[in-house]
Amino acid sequence: MSEEQTPDIEEIKERIEIPVEEENIEDLKADEKSKGPDVVEEFKKLGRQFAETIETAWNSEERVRVETEIREGVHSFADEVDKVIREAKSGPAADKVMGDAAEAKARVENSDLGLKTRDGIVLGLTWLSEEFGKLADQFTPEEKSPEDFAADAFEDEPVVEKAPDSE
Repeated sequence: MSEEQTPDIEEIKERIEIPVEEENIEDLKADEKSKGPDVVEEFKKLGRQFAETIETAWNSEERVRVETEIREGVHSFADEVDKVIREAKSGPAADKVMGDAAEAKARVENSDLGLKTRDGIVLGLTWLSEEFGKLADQFTPEEKSPEDFAADAFEDEPVVEKAPDSE
């Protein structure tokens, strides 16, 4: 083989012409805009605006003032309810109500109606519990014994018979 001279890169570049269209960046942006609005960009803007609005509202003096008023109001409400409950427990009306409730309880416990009601509630709860058990069984996979697992394991395997040895 004869040694040929290897062209350098500049010579190769001169031999090959690659047309390159140089476009102005502004023209590309104008083309993008003419294609229509950019949905992704609009979602980004919306997200930024939403976050800024939430942050501004959260850090506002009005929010802090309203939160303070609400906290004070809730504390005041709880104090008033506590006061009323303490007064009701210690008054003569509370003693009368407690006595009447104890009498009613004793009458119901000792009457046939009370016993029948209790038996009916127990019967109803037993039935409801059994029905929930049946429902749970429908969603629970059946437990298999070790023998069932062994039978299932060999069910899918093909039976291969050995051919007699030909020696």
